[in-house]
Amino acid sequence: MPKAQPSVFILCEACRWCATYTDKSRAGDRCATCSGSVLSSFPIMPDEAFTFSYDEKRGVELDFFRRASPKA
Repeated sequence: MPKAQPSVFILCEACRWCATYTDKSRAGDRCATCSGSVLSSFPIMPDEAFTFSYDEKRGVELDFFRRASPKA
């Protein structure tokens, strides 16, 4: 069975729009909001989660953490 690809986080450098995709090839090469072409991306592992915030002074802030394991 092929190994699952990690999800990918996409961030537009122009307007700060962001999204998480399970398949990077579906993300496209333009921002869905402003049509900008400068997109940053990085993988997100299956047990990883994050919060996203934006402040005019500080810019984009991402906080990554491991997801809690489901209790059996």
